[in-house]
Amino acid sequence: MFRRIVIACTLPLALSACMEHAEVTAPPVTVSLKTPDVTTSRVHGFKELTFRTHKVLDKEKQKATGGVASSSNLQEIVGARCTIESAEFTATFITPAKVNMPTLKRRPTKAYITCTTGSQNGQETLTPALNGTVVGGASAAGLLMAAVSAGIAAGRDIWSFNANHPSGVSISIE
Repeated sequence: MFRRIVIACTLPLALSACMEHAEVTAPPVTVSLKTPDVTTSRVHGFKELTFRTHKVLDKEKQKATGGVASSSNLQEIVGARCTIESAEFTATFITPAKVNMPTLKRRPTKAYITCTTGSQNGQETLTPALNGTVVGGASAAGLLMAAVSAGIAAGRDIWSFNANHPSGVSISIE
């Protein structure tokens, strides 16, 4: 019994030591629609997406891994000022932050993020993704049907920026 209590009490402590991200303490920021009279009818809802900024500690080590930085080679930057903007919306926030991103009917434009802190800055582009899939067969009729249904899906289905970034967005600052 005593062992269970000790394990139950020490496990959360051990897991918290593995956390590598700063806590998001600010309330979520909701994007502002640029043309509410046009865009409001396209908004299906909002999904929360976490944004973080980081810098690469050793660029040579990053090159050795094919340009992909491992978490041990990154340092989170807290307090970077970021702006996210697309044709449909805009928002400004300080990292780390949670942003309520719109899910939209009809394909939205890409969203561009710019972050600055002191003399350092970084940029990232978010590409919208379709929430769901369009399925067509391998025959000529199936391919034609897939092309037609993809055109219909682009105007009717729901698109979001969260599907490509389930664990959040990290912007590299240099």
